[in-house]
Amino acid sequence: MQKFAPSHVGKATALRLAIRRGVTEAILQAQDELPSTRRAAAALQMARNSVIEAYEGLQAEGVIETRRGARPRVCDLPDLQPKRGQRQTAIALSKRGKILSDDHRKGYITGNVDAFAPGLPDPSLFSLDNWAVCLRRAARHSRGPRDLYDEFQGLSILRKALALHLKRARGVSVSPEQVFILPCTQSALALMSELVTDPGDRVMMEDPCYAGGKALFHAQGLETTPLCDDLTTAASPNLAKLIYVTPSTQYPMGTRMKLARRLDILAFAEANNALIFEDDYDGDFVWRGADVPPLFSLDKASTVALLGTASKSLIPAMRLGWLIVPPNLVDPVRRAHRTLGFGVNAHVQAAMAEFITSGHFARHVRTAARVYQERMICLTDALHDSLGDEMYVSRPDGGLQVTVKFDDHVDDLAVKDELWARGIHVLALSTLCIQSHARGLVMGFSRANPKTSQHLARAIRDALGKLS
Repeated sequence: MQKFAPSHVGKATALRLAIRRGVTEAILQAQDELPSTRRAAAALQMARNSVIEAYEGLQAEGVIETRRGARPRVCDLPDLQPKRGQRQTAIALSKRGKILSDDHRKGYITGNVDAFAPGLPDPSLFSLDNWAVCLRRAARHSRGPRDLYDEFQGLSILRKALALHLKRARGVSVSPEQVFILPCTQSALALMSELVTDPGDRVMMEDPCYAGGKALFHAQGLETTPLCDDLTTAASPNLAKLIYVTPSTQYPMGTRMKLARRLDILAFAEANNALIFEDDYDGDFVWRGADVPPLFSLDKASTVALLGTASKSLIPAMRLGWLIVPPNLVDPVRRAHRTLGFGVNAHVQAAMAEFITSGHFARHVRTAARVYQERMICLTDALHDSLGDEMYVSRPDGGLQVTVKFDDHVDDLAVKDELWARGIHVLALSTLCIQSHARGLVMGFSRANPKTSQHLARAIRDALGKLS
């Protein structure tokens, strides 16, 4: 019996699985009789009730049939044995399925990453002890209907805590009703693009841009086009329905969007009935000048949806983000959010609410920001000292990555490949472009130190020398 069933299951389950496998593999044939429950129990040295439980389960599955006073028999079933040369059924993907399953992240970093993969925090800075206290308390308390499907939009305690945090930290005034809790940036992009675009529609993005956003829009059959410098020349029969921007810290260049540019984009969106999706992914980390409120705070025409996540400020594994939508979109977003199933674990939400209200979140961000700024300076100084004559190096205004630019004749993909061969996973700037021809490298610094920074600078210099 154990030959046909996992060792960790109970005896009744093991017997049921063993008989079922015997039938599906044609060891037992249709109308074969099984021993009575009494004889089976004696032969297998197990309780008769366990045999009865197994037989009842098999009867419910339609594997055997039982009659009073007669031994159980195997039911007549279709031939389940694979025939010689039989191939697996080929399930055809739909047009949408082929687009969705295409490798839209080719050339991007996936899987295991090293210290210089861009856009990642240092997990060692995250206070696991403080988080564990919040999570343990959240798991111990019942929330009544909220433990079922109530508050699918997000627990009210977290939405209230986020609304207060955003007002204090980012200068954004919103009602908790405008806050939606989602797993990540991609789910928020998918939700809003599903609501306001159809396949074939146009999305405007900064150029170069965030690879994940470009990949998702392509997977949804949308056309990505650069957000041009002069929006007055953007007139087209197919104007963009969605505008994706990172104004607080442009990804990947690390620059902050000027006020005049922000106002131009807002005016363009209002004139063309387009939705602006503002990704405030690194808004907690500002290295130059004063913190600038998000574009959302300037919006007077309800055209901006604002996204924030814990992926950079805490850790990506938390799978927790928040989407702030204009009042006129709350109802449709609430229904779409529920339909698409973009809910988040309630215990994690409750723990995050306490993490914020207790002050742990703000203290962590302040501490992490000081550490990250020191590491950013360490990396940019090492790059400038070693390679200042061969590429353009500047400190970013914010964020967790540095972008260095090469002359146009340098093949940044070849440089990236040389570095990957050495186990250094950076991004080629050209892979993030839509139409521009920028060349360079994008690298993170959250775990940089003097030794590794100098090692990276030498590796880039060696790669450039090898390819020159």
